[in-house]
Amino acid sequence: MSNRIFLYIFTFLLFAACSSDDDNFNIDDDQQQGEQGDGGNDDDVDDTDENDDDIPEESSNIDIDRNSLATNGCQNVIIVNNFAYAACGDGIEVVSLESLERNFIDLSADDITADAGLELLFTQSGNDLRMLDISNPIAPTEIERINTNFGIFSGISAANGILVVSAGTGGSDTQVYTYTSTSLNLVNNGIASVDAVTGNPDVHLAESANGAVAFYSQDIGAVENWGIQIVEFDEAGAVIAIPPVVVLTPRRFTGNFGIPFGPANLPVESEFLNNTLYVAHFAAPGIHTIDLLNGNTLGLIPLDYEPTNVSTDGSLLFVVGVTETRVDIIDPLDNSIVDQIEAELELAIGVAASNTHIAIADRSDGLIIITR
Repeated sequence: MSNRIFLYIFTFLLFAACSSDDDNFNIDDDQQQGEQGDGGNDDDVDDTDENDDDIPEESSNIDIDRNSLATNGCQNVIIVNNFAYAACGDGIEVVSLESLERNFIDLSADDITADAGLELLFTQSGNDLRMLDISNPIAPTEIERINTNFGIFSGISAANGILVVSAGTGGSDTQVYTYTSTSLNLVNNGIASVDAVTGNPDVHLAESANGAVAFYSQDIGAVENWGIQIVEFDEAGAVIAIPPVVVLTPRRFTGNFGIPFGPANLPVESEFLNNTLYVAHFAAPGIHTIDLLNGNTLGLIPLDYEPTNVSTDGSLLFVVGVTETRVDIIDPLDNSIVDQIEAELELAIGVAASNTHIAIADRSDGLIIITR
């Protein structure tokens, strides 16, 4: 099915959809988060505060580059070593944030993640998993391609030498790989408590003292709930703990139509900052927060729309929604909106941020770069 058809399905269903206690663990504060490369580290938050009543005026006179090379839009984006990389279905778009030079790599990609230190890029398309070398950052080259058994609508994330695949549609198996600069190695093919649900459209991986911690976005199915399933891994990718699922706002992933969104990287996206997980998904008018230090306590940062993605530059949160034309910037110290950037977005589904730029993956307009 083409990206254009997926776009129609996505837009129709999203607009229709929009009308627990646990063992604690410590995750390294200075780790580079898996899906945002070096563009996002971590911070702390009180997840019960309300937004300030005084919302700032939208920023004006900002520099926005809309010269995307992707003809069918993009669905996810990361920032690695001052370059933005977007998964655009039939290819990967690359932008130098210093010069705004662009390149389009003819390798299919529905989701994307990276290891900045090893200069590696990972992409997923259907059941194909690719590892690419980005030592020449504007022109990634393929190192390895694996044909896997996970289903469509999967997500991927990498951290600390571990790569996880979320498995996507029900009946598929999540997969765990370890990697070096030259190879991918499958170490776990299926995790029962993760796979035994309707679907796992996305996953976020964070480096921990023991290895890594995965946050799987789940469609729990029968109880019409979204959830976040946490899984802890050691450095070899072996499962060492699986706390109870954290249940989010009720709403079935497939709505009443029986047709899932697509392609991968769906609107249940997570970002991790200092033992708090921030979750953007269409069933809640704001960002769900999960406080991992206090028994996985669930909270909400209220917004006037249902967000589809959240990212960080290491201190602030950046939020987009497919129904909104702007980027909201939130200070997690008090959960206040500190800035709003009007970017005339059409169908924003992915966001990444560095100290100097914001990158938007738009399902209509492709890869958009905002200079902060």
